[in-house]
Amino acid sequence: MTAAQLLARAFHEDPFIRWAEPDPARRARTLTTVYEAMLAHSDRHGGRLFEPGIGSVDWRPPAQAGMGLGAIIRSGLWRLALVTPPAVWWRLSAHEDAAMARVRRFLGEGSVYLGTLGIEPSLAGRGHGGRLLQRAFSGLAQRWTTCVLRTEQPRNLAFYRKHGFTLVDESVVPVSGLPVWVFSRPLEKAR
Repeated sequence: MTAAQLLARAFHEDPFIRWAEPDPARRARTLTTVYEAMLAHSDRHGGRLFEPGIGSVDWRPPAQAGMGLGAIIRSGLWRLALVTPPAVWWRLSAHEDAAMARVRRFLGEGSVYLGTLGIEPSLAGRGHGGRLLQRAFSGLAQRWTTCVLRTEQPRNLAFYRKHGFTLVDESVVPVSGLPVWVFSRPLEKAR
């Protein structure tokens, strides 16, 4: 299983994803295409950790937190148009653009954007997410001072607070009606 396939499984029931791609039969293929492109973008500009069969986490610097037209072409995200109807593409883009506008307010010099953290669903709740996050923090702290992320998943709120994040923004994206929570956390270099 690739990292993109694992993330497709991890986010299959995410509120944003269910809203953007309401057809569960098509969702896995749509998500795999999206995550292949997003991970290629992170590989090019930031980084990631992947533990096969367990979980994946990726990150990008502020200038590359979102994906503009050039990044969509270079990453292969344009292939989404081949596997999903235009309405799904539009919903994904519209919500993503509005949510990232909220995130950008907190991305400054020295910050990094945590793009995704996903765990194989059958292993959720066993500490793998926290462990992957801590591994990522060790590397991120060598280059950046603050980590910023967003989530549309209410059950993630307690998890991120438990791992040192502070809620810095809460809003509802008008186009989707979905809440978006933005978190920030200082990164400390190992001594």
